[in-house]
Amino acid sequence: MLGIRGHIFALTRAQAKKQKGQGSLDPGTMDQVLHKARANRSKPLPTIPPSTVDSTSEEEEFPPCAEPTPEELQADTAELLGEGGPAREELSVAQHTCPTLEGLRQQAVKQANGDVSDSHRVYWEDNLLYTEHRDPKPGAARRLVIPQEYRKFLLTLAHDIPLPGHLGQMKTWDRLVPLFHWPRMSEDTKDFCKSCETCQASGKTGGTPKAPLIPLPVVGVPFERVGVDIVGPLDPPTASGNRFILVVVDHATRYPEAIPLRTTTAPAVAKALLGIFSRVGFPKEVVSDRGSNFMSAYLKAMWKECGVTYKFTTPYHPQTNGLVERFNKTLKGMIMGLPEKLRRRWDILLPCLLFAYREVPQKGVGFSPFELLFGHPVRGPLTLVKEGWEQPLKAPKQDIVDYVLGLRSRMAEYMKMASKNLQASQELQKQWHDQKAVLVQYQPGQKVWVLETVAPRALQDKWSGPHTNVEKKGEVTYLVDIGTARSPLRVLHVNRLKPYYDRADLTLLMATDEGPEEDSDPLPDLFSSTEQDALVEGVVLADCLTAEQKDHCINLLDQFSELFSTVPGTTSWCEHTIDTGDSLPVKSKIYRQPEHVRDCIKQEVQKMLELGVVEHSESPWASPVVLVPKPHSKDGKKEIRFCVDYRGLNLVTKTDAHPIPRADELIDTLASAKYLSTFDLTAGYWQIKLSEDAKP
Repeated sequence: MLGIRGHIFALTRAQAKKQKGQGSLDPGTMDQVLHKARANRSKPLPTIPPSTVDSTSEEEEFPPCAEPTPEELQADTAELLGEGGPAREELSVAQHTCPTLEGLRQQAVKQANGDVSDSHRVYWEDNLLYTEHRDPKPGAARRLVIPQEYRKFLLTLAHDIPLPGHLGQMKTWDRLVPLFHWPRMSEDTKDFCKSCETCQASGKTGGTPKAPLIPLPVVGVPFERVGVDIVGPLDPPTASGNRFILVVVDHATRYPEAIPLRTTTAPAVAKALLGIFSRVGFPKEVVSDRGSNFMSAYLKAMWKECGVTYKFTTPYHPQTNGLVERFNKTLKGMIMGLPEKLRRRWDILLPCLLFAYREVPQKGVGFSPFELLFGHPVRGPLTLVKEGWEQPLKAPKQDIVDYVLGLRSRMAEYMKMASKNLQASQELQKQWHDQKAVLVQYQPGQKVWVLETVAPRALQDKWSGPHTNVEKKGEVTYLVDIGTARSPLRVLHVNRLKPYYDRADLTLLMATDEGPEEDSDPLPDLFSSTEQDALVEGVVLADCLTAEQKDHCINLLDQFSELFSTVPGTTSWCEHTIDTGDSLPVKSKIYRQPEHVRDCIKQEVQKMLELGVVEHSESPWASPVVLVPKPHSKDGKKEIRFCVDYRGLNLVTKTDAHPIPRADELIDTLASAKYLSTFDLTAGYWQIKLSEDAKP
């Protein structure tokens, strides 16, 4: 339902039922409807014939809209704005008889007799009970005292209906407290919101960052710096095909804008942004994530022409644009708070949800976005109810000059207080956040692990690496070489990094208490002697070992020095057989390799031929080559691993069932051991020969 210069254009549920079998109204044509309505705003809008609206689809025509009956309009208005409240006389009688207001009634009598309180006033006016509290906020209004029987009605109006948007306890209370008052109002609001079935069904989650908080500088000019983001895809899509929401939030006033979109291409995003900035002006700075649409040359050219400086967040660290991300969460919660039958129409109800957010004071600045942008509070459903209960007040006459001067003075005072409140809020937030925060410093060239997010499932996080830290870019950001061909260097937040500990720096041997030694079989001779002396000397012994134990370890290393080699050996104990049954040969296509790695492939093949690992073959079976970066490279240099993609062969291979030993049984076996040893085989997968049957 939309209001245009006093006229109402609505498509009700009853109308939708009448249109069944005739097609459905595509909300995507709403822009054309509004354009026609504004052009004819001096005329009544009883119906919208199909000829006045261009269809957005070549196959579908715009269906005729029947004139809604007064009953239908009243039913749909009640669904969006709530039912009407009690009459003024009923409210006055309830105020005189409600037992929970006895204390306030006594205070009103005392203050009427001269016992005036410095903190608040309680008084009767026009047979209605009011209270006024001293408030540092300019223009604080008096509050109407509400009896117990009407409190649930106001709480429902402030929280449950679509227009308030099912916001949280504090925002619901902030919406009520400027207009109404009753004892235990905060507790009642908390209990009411906590017991809301819709809010309980939607649920909420959160997280705790690690590094100290670094707030953005406070901005005192509206729409000087804005944050931009895209919400979605929201499935299922609406009737008009909208699945995304372009969100723009002003950093100074917290004023949000949201535009429904069908696609998130750069032209579609640029068109929506131009529509927003044509109303509020172009900002000086735009903060967004590193989405392909925001980083496109199309938007960069638009920012350059408009004199806008664009800044991108750190990859995988949405907290940089936290103001917008927090609003995204609130907006999605408000959409989830709609009744299930209205969720498919969220793009039509989006103005109602934005009104709900803009009307409520923001905790950081202490004012609502409407107040900071327009200089005065707006009339909402609660204000309309209050005005209906009170006597109509005549607006004082004021010329335009006095109004402009008063607005300037009021706006300057509002922004000054908002900046002060925001600064205090940031300091308090940082103090609370940094209680358990630890800033880890990384040196250039240090190896680090990088926490990657695997799309599309947000829970599939993993640590990749090790990668090399190149340099420190900011207080909590580092430039890391992740080794990818497309974008090898990436700026990452410190919360997505953790130090890498090289195996060479770890303790290789640890001594235990003396225990009975058990007989062990001699190790087979698997390796040739190559670079043995250098490898043996590179073994690190634990400092906790005694001199006698260190001598014993050195003797063991010398005795089995032939085991230390950079060249893989070959075992004669077993052979590997590949059983493919009656399957036809699998011949996979080779992968296209970049020019700069082809020489590397040739060198690796020649090296394997010299080692006897591979041999020339004319087999009908073929698998492609894949080059994979090694997770543990020497001296920080990039090294690759020559691999073969055997997935096609594995699909037709009959595997043997080899049970994996239980960890607890292995621990029991090693309980009486004197030394515990682990082995890192040199290219262990090359040390077992293929049988002749496996070489077709």
